[in-house]
Formats: sequence, C-alpha cells, structure tokens
Amino acid sequence: MTTQRQRAASTRFLQVGCPYLQECKSMMIATLALAVAVTAASGQPDPAVHVPPEIGAAYGRLGKAIASHDVEGVKSVWAEDFVVNAPNNEVLHRDQVIAAIEGDFLNYKDFQKHIRFVGEKPEITIVMGYDTMVPLNGPGAGQHVKRPFTDIWAKRAGTWMLIARQATIAAVD
Repeated sequence: MTTQRQRAASTRFLQVGCPYLQECKSMMIATLALAVAVTAASGQPDPAVHVPPEIGAAYGRLGKAIASHDVEGVKSVWAEDFVVNAPNNEVLHRDQVIAAIEGDFLNYKDFQKHIRFVGEKPEITIVMGYDTMVPLNGPGAGQHVKRPFTDIWAKRAGTWMLIARQATIAAVD
C-alpha cells in the first residue's frame, strides 16, 4: 500500500520543477537498468563468483520486464517492500520506482552487469558489482555510465525477491 509520503515523493520525482529532477532521472536510469541476465551478451560474473541460478534467472526476468516496461514482471521480482537508496540520498520505494518505469524514464543500450561478489546466507543473498550502460535519454544520454551496486535478495515463500538496492553513478564518460 502506498503512503501519502511515498506518493508525494513520487510526484516530486516526476515534476519538472523538482530541484533534484536531473539527479533523480540519472538515478532512475542507472538504478533500474540493472536487470539483464548474466550471460555472454550482458557480462559475466568474475570466474570465482557463483551466482545462484534462481537469482541469475530473476535478474534475467527483471531485465526483460524493465526493457519492455512490464510493470507486473518487475513486481514479480521486486518485493512489495523493495527500497532503493538513490545517489541524491533519497530512499525510493517500489511504487515510486514503478512510476518512473511507467513514465518512460528508462531507455538504455549496451547494458552489462559485472558481478564481483555473492554472499549467500540461508535466507539472504548479497550481490555486489557494477553495471555499465549508455542511457538513451535524460542526463548522461549517449555517454557510458558506470554504476557500482549492492543488491540484497531475500527468500520469501520459497522465492528469491529483491528487497533492497544501493546504486551509485561512479563515472560518466
């Protein structure tokens, strides 16, 4: 259920007059471009890193859903309480990020995920690495973006769900 505070933050994100609009757009483009399967086409994990098959498959489903603006597909991977710590120091909740997807803020090419660490616990898995991509619109459009990330997955009702993400734009070339 979306709270009034979450709706207000989402509205601030989408308003042209938002003082953080450029940062928000950059964050959304970078943060949500995460999801392409770990394949030869999208980048490979470090050879010493084992990505659990269920989580690798979830990244693949999420990538397809984001690329096609399939909100239900995104919701199938992101937990209801999913949160993202944005580069502008705002915490965004799932519904706010979904609003950005629906607003067509996420268009990119040459996306690659580079996984450098996977820490597995019985009910939590932490994935760290960096993504590279070229945003097609918004800040950084046409430039290569490098974004380190930390994803936290939790096993819920037998299914791995992404519950939290930290993604920071480290470089724009």
